[in-house]
Amino acid sequence: MKTLYIHGLDSSPKPDKMAVIRKHGPAEGLHLDYRADNTAFYRLDEYINTHCITHIVGSSMGGFLGFWLAEKHQLPCLLFNPALAERSVSMEYQQQLNGCPRRLVVLGAKDDVVNPQQTTEFLTDLDTTATHQRVVWCNNLAHQIDTNTFTEFVNYFFNQQ
Repeated sequence: MKTLYIHGLDSSPKPDKMAVIRKHGPAEGLHLDYRADNTAFYRLDEYINTHCITHIVGSSMGGFLGFWLAEKHQLPCLLFNPALAERSVSMEYQQQLNGCPRRLVVLGAKDDVVNPQQTTEFLTDLDTTATHQRVVWCNNLAHQIDTNTFTEFVNYFFNQQ
């Protein structure tokens, strides 16, 4: 098992979050500049192909990329406030539903960056017959994912295998 962590816009793979994921096995996180490189999807796609990635965890813009990469490669994914309905930067990507086997989506009800209602509508409109999908709304969560919430859902995600 090897996990790819995909950070959000203007962020990086934070050591504390990487440590949480690594408690469940090897994990990699690449630093990506989404504003300067709109081909991050293809770079991550190649990385998945060459590094035997088995799981994806993504936040915000990384959740958007994680969603489509998990679909393409049929990998389980954990997505925090994924920017699925709209994004502030453009990104090249392949939109194909191959059937991600398991998807856990965590939405902050107080998120003022990525609209959780629009994300829910996007997910509801999908044909998810091939996917075990769970969407969790956290009433006190905004866009930033604190370490305790991140830890709680990462542990849940990996313990539900």
